[in-house]
Amino acid sequence: MSFGSAFSAIARRYGRLVALERDGVPLGEGLALVQPLADRERQFLPTALGVRRREFFLCLGERGLPFSPAAGDTVLIQGAVRYDVVNVREVLVGTDRVYWRAVLERREEDAE
Repeated sequence: MSFGSAFSAIARRYGRLVALERDGVPLGEGLALVQPLADRERQFLPTALGVRRREFFLCLGERGLPFSPAAGDTVLIQGAVRYDVVNVREVLVGTDRVYWRAVLERREEDAE
């Protein structure tokens, strides 16, 4: 069993369906594991309009997800929750992509 197929088996068992879009255009969907970053707590930052919540998550996505290393304005959607893709990298074994590793920031409910 290759590393890629091992991660695919993990994603099938524990992952959830997510979709990616850029500028409102759907890019595709696949399975991913999305978890809060363990080294960060919820952050509440003051703004001119009050307090803004900032929460960061780690996403491990199957290799077939249409991520791009130039994350840009990519949005990951899991159910009703939307995340901005802060950065994304492919995890390689040799020259083969095993999975994607992304850092996500949860969007506020009223943010577009």
